[in-house]
Amino acid sequence: MIRTITALALAVSVATAPAFAASDTFKMEIDLNRAQLASVEGAKEEYTRIRKDVRERCAAEHAEFRFGKAYVIGQCERRTMNNIVANIDDANFSKAHYKSN
Repeated sequence: MIRTITALALAVSVATAPAFAASDTFKMEIDLNRAQLASVEGAKEEYTRIRKDVRERCAAEHAEFRFGKAYVIGQCERRTMNNIVANIDDANFSKAHYKSN
């Protein structure tokens, strides 16, 4: 049983390893409406819109993966959103991000 689990874990890690290398290389431009960030509700709407765009882009970047696709897309989305939140550096936008996780 342990050998089976180990073999499965090794197979999944080998299958998804290229995904992590590939997902580090893409750049994504976002269209941010800074006026929306003035209110908590506006920041939440902007966050939801941007996260949807990121999810679609991550899915497109990893469309060719067969195994572990959902995991890889989730990792891509989390890493990209963390970078976006850090670069935007707005309290309301950050609050929307941390509440969604």
